[in-house]
Amino acid sequence: MRKRANGVGVVRQDGSVTTSIPRPDRASRRQADREARAIRLRAIRDGLTPHETAARILADLPAVHPLEAYRWAHGWSRGELSTRLDLVYEADGLRGPGVADAELCRWEHGKRRPSDERIDYLCRVYGTRPDRLGYGRDYSGAMLGHLEAAGLADLFPLTNIESKSDLISRMRGARERVVMFGLTRNFYGSDEILPLLTAKSREVPIRIFIMDPHCDSRRDRYRLEPAEAAMEDPARYEREVLRPLSEAASREAADLRIYLYNFPCSFAMEQIDSSIRVMLYGHGKRGTDGPIMTFDKGDSPEGTSYWQYFDGQLAWIQRLAEAEETPEPWRSKGIEVREYRPGS
Repeated sequence: MRKRANGVGVVRQDGSVTTSIPRPDRASRRQADREARAIRLRAIRDGLTPHETAARILADLPAVHPLEAYRWAHGWSRGELSTRLDLVYEADGLRGPGVADAELCRWEHGKRRPSDERIDYLCRVYGTRPDRLGYGRDYSGAMLGHLEAAGLADLFPLTNIESKSDLISRMRGARERVVMFGLTRNFYGSDEILPLLTAKSREVPIRIFIMDPHCDSRRDRYRLEPAEAAMEDPARYEREVLRPLSEAASREAADLRIYLYNFPCSFAMEQIDSSIRVMLYGHGKRGTDGPIMTFDKGDSPEGTSYWQYFDGQLAWIQRLAEAEETPEPWRSKGIEVREYRPGS
C-alpha cells in the first residue's frame, strides 16, 4: 500500500483507491470532539434519535468519518463501543474480539477498513446499515417491485440534515466523478462543503454547472420564490459562491471546473459515480423545499430508463461545455454554456 502523491488517497496493491479527507492534526481532532459533544447535547434537548444526531454531526462536521459520528451520537467512548461489540458476539455464542482502542481509532479515521464481519456487528450495535457507517450502499431491498426496478435507491421529502449527510457521504466515497447541475445553492460554497470539494477534486474530476446569476432565467426563477432568496442578488451570489468555488478550482492538482448556463431548469442533479440525486423546483417553494430522489444505475451496463434520462441530461450539458462553439439547434436558440472566469 502506498500514499498517492497528493496525500489524499491510498493506493492498494491491487490498484484500488481508498479515498479520504487529509487527516487533521490532534488539535483539530480535539476541536471536532468538543463540537460533536455540543451537537449531541443540543440534539438531546431537541429530542433527536442517535441516528438523527449522527446525521447532524456529519452535516456540521463533514471531515468526520460516519463511524466516529455514530459513536459520538451515542455518547460512547471507544472502550464502551468495544465492550458492546463483545456483548453482541457473546449473544451469538461467540467469543468477543476485544477490539483495542487503537484499532477502533484506525477505523474511525479511515486508516483501516473493518472486515465484513466486523462491519456487520457494528451495524447491529448501532442499529443501522453499512452505508450509514460509510461502507458501501444499502442493498437490503427496502424498495420493492417497480421502485426497485427503477433504481430508486433513496428518497428525502426536502433538503434536511439527513439529505445533506447523504450527499456528503456519497461525495466522500466518490471514486470516478462528481457532476453537479442546477441553481447551486450557497451550500456548495460554504465552509462545511468547500474543503471536501477541494480535497475530492484532487482524486476525481468535479464539474459544476451553475445558472448564470445575470441571465433572465435566473431572475424569472427567483420571481417564483416565496420570499427573498439568499442568492437572489447576483453580486452576492458571485461573491459567496462562484468566487470561493473558482479559488478552489485554481489550487494545485485540483480537477474542478465551474460552468455557467443561461437556460431555465425545473430540477437540479448531482451525479456521484453511478448514482444521480434529483431535486425538484416548484413555484411558491424554495429550492430546498423540493423532494430529493436518488437513482442508481443498477446492474445493467446501460442503466435503468430513469437513470438514463438524467444521465443523458448531464451528458448533453457537458457536450455543450466542451464544444468550441455551441452546436445547432442550440446556438440559434441562444443557449450558452461557458466556463466561469472571475471578472468575465
